[in-house]
Amino acid sequence: MKYRLLATDMDGTLVNDKAELTERTKKAVIKAVEAGVLFVAATGRPFSNVAIINRLLDNVKSGIDAYNIDNCADMPCIVFNGAAAYMGKSKRQLFERLLDFEFAKEAFEIGEKRGVAQIIWTGPRLWANRVCEETLRYQRACSGLDMTIVTNFETIANETKGVSKVLWITDPKKVTQFRPEMCVYFGEKLKCVSSMAHFLEFVSSKAGKGAALADISKLYGINQSEVIAVGDSYNDICMLEYAGFSVAVENAHDDIRTVCDHVTLSNNEDGVAEVIERFILG
Repeated sequence: MKYRLLATDMDGTLVNDKAELTERTKKAVIKAVEAGVLFVAATGRPFSNVAIINRLLDNVKSGIDAYNIDNCADMPCIVFNGAAAYMGKSKRQLFERLLDFEFAKEAFEIGEKRGVAQIIWTGPRLWANRVCEETLRYQRACSGLDMTIVTNFETIANETKGVSKVLWITDPKKVTQFRPEMCVYFGEKLKCVSSMAHFLEFVSSKAGKGAALADISKLYGINQSEVIAVGDSYNDICMLEYAGFSVAVENAHDDIRTVCDHVTLSNNEDGVAEVIERFILG
């Protein structure tokens, strides 16, 4: 088998616009795992939102014994845009790259001045700067996880070990405007990425889906040339650049399509399934 690892973004890539895994995609993922491929979901979301993948692999055994736990495939997953990685079944943390607290605080305070809704993740704990339509919608997307309101960022320092990411939620046009401004402002102090049109995310300068994918590949002794990555947005670029073979879904931004080796079907047309069937199982 030429490819031993498949890493795929979730929203806009692996799942359709209704956040569903289609039957074709489910079957393709299961067949790839059974064939011995390491399947890595890579998302900006928290670990709890990768449950859809873990449920899919219930009672599915990997083609390589080392990837199994309790007769189920135990696949790695990248969360918070590469700020952390876990094993899906055993929930064992592989690594964590926390955002420097002072930089996180600065990003939060700038967001407050600009009046944007904000989400802060500290590991599994969810915080928000206010209760509003944007933060409540985000909370619902996280299965109604408890959300603590914070106005003084120092409160977070007193109750957690560190910040995984700061997320601004605002109009897509403002995200397009703010992102280059924040990249210049913070420079190499942190990474500023957009995972969805209305999200602007701040993570550690050492984080990133590409760095996380490189670490996982090394952990499992998989060469860069044996890695396929699939994505649709700007936070996927570093992962796509790392992979030996990079694929954009048809609905990806034009900037993403141009850096990839191949363009597959859209997320609503089972693009990831097409990649598995053609390049892994085919």
